[in-house]
Amino acid sequence: MAAQPLTISWRSSAWPVLAGLAIIVAHVPSFVHRLLDGDEAIYGSIAALMNMGGPLYAAGGVDNKPPGVFWVYALTFRVFGAYQMSAIHAVALIALAATCLVLFAIGRSIAGNRAGILAALFYGLLTAAGNPRLLAANTEIFMMLPLSASVLLMLRRSWFWSGLLLVAAGAFRQSAAANVLLVALGLFWLEAPPTRVRAAVSIAGGLVAGVLIALALIAITGSLAGFWRWTVQTLVGYASASWTPAYVWSRARDSVVPFVVDMAVIWIAALALAARWRALSVEARLVIVWLVLGMGGSLAGGHLSWHYFIQAMGPLAVLAALAFDRFKLPRAVAAAAVAGIAIPASAWWAFDLTADPLTYDFSPPAPQHDAVAEYMSTHTTPSDRVFVWGDWAALYVESDRAMATRFPGFLRGFDRGSEEEPNNWDTAPEVWPLLRSDLDSNPPALIVDTAAAGWSDFAKYPMANYPVLAGYVAANYHPVATVDGVVIYARNTGSAEAEPPARAAAS
Repeated sequence: MAAQPLTISWRSSAWPVLAGLAIIVAHVPSFVHRLLDGDEAIYGSIAALMNMGGPLYAAGGVDNKPPGVFWVYALTFRVFGAYQMSAIHAVALIALAATCLVLFAIGRSIAGNRAGILAALFYGLLTAAGNPRLLAANTEIFMMLPLSASVLLMLRRSWFWSGLLLVAAGAFRQSAAANVLLVALGLFWLEAPPTRVRAAVSIAGGLVAGVLIALALIAITGSLAGFWRWTVQTLVGYASASWTPAYVWSRARDSVVPFVVDMAVIWIAALALAARWRALSVEARLVIVWLVLGMGGSLAGGHLSWHYFIQAMGPLAVLAALAFDRFKLPRAVAAAAVAGIAIPASAWWAFDLTADPLTYDFSPPAPQHDAVAEYMSTHTTPSDRVFVWGDWAALYVESDRAMATRFPGFLRGFDRGSEEEPNNWDTAPEVWPLLRSDLDSNPPALIVDTAAAGWSDFAKYPMANYPVLAGYVAANYHPVATVDGVVIYARNTGSAEAEPPARAAAS
């Protein structure tokens, strides 16, 4: 009898350890590749400029994302060095692990330890069982830590901190604002009428405090006017350009469909629990609402990349965990459920381990970006800056060179190759004077024209279509190499003037 407590203790500790190991193994492919997504290159190239003294949303880099992800990248680069992407992936894994712990706490508070462990395990697997971009250190993976913590504190009625952390989540991605509705609903469901006013004041205080802290940090690290211009004013145009039927379907086919089909077991479990709405506790109902809002936030922009749905994976994991904890399944059904989760997760693991994250979904022949980056690196010095025309910020990271301008790419989020006019937020009229000013202040050692090779459907948008850029290149640069169809220009200064054009064969 004396040995029984030890046996129970060993078993109770073994399951969390095994779940943790499964999550770590599932995310191993993120450490095999330097870049997992073009978005990582955008964040990294901007963070490198920030660490060189440039203010965010101004000379230090422009993007339509909130500042949180740039702060994380810039701080990581300060500690480990510029473009140290393995360090970034480690930080992302730490954020994911911390989110798993928060989801464990949510699941345990509703149904006990088993539900908590399953919630953490399901989230860890959901965030890995997909294309390489799902594994990337993107805004959603960082957003989910404060967003999940906000939900946990809401369930504990810590309203001030729930509101504060909701703003922290919004500092990574605007769609976190959807959870304002969840907190408002939680206020009515969790608080008795006499205490609702005090709770509402606490929530408002947390939200205001979070906004003030965020604005102060933006003012210190960047430009408040630039933040408003690039992350707020661009939202409407960015979203509206994404809702053309063909564009939506092409994205949904590669993200929504496999997300639902591949993880059908988890979805079936979550929906089966939601169908028993009347029998559920208030806390479980709030998680269902969280899932609905998470899906709404994921779909809001219309771009429908797989990693957008990380916002829904947290509540989905909790609901599925509650279902498996609640329903008593026959062994055969339970084994089939395990197989239904493990088989697609293993298949994606094998694919992500070997596929090139930057070109896995390109029609052959795939861009030889390594060859272009190597040319850029070997024909410049570490202190040189370069400029890439197109949507290939990855070349900055792979060549270990800083951007010459604040713009890491162009026509981002636009349905390139379509018949739509290329009127995008990053090709708007106010972009070109800023671009020219940057080029004059930091003349690039090389200009790399990926449109000439048609990379990322950019063939329809040559530099010649943009007079400010075309005039600058014609007056100051000449072609020196063509690598995999990418035309590379060098400055008309010193030895560069005498250097004859050359053609470098792609490896």
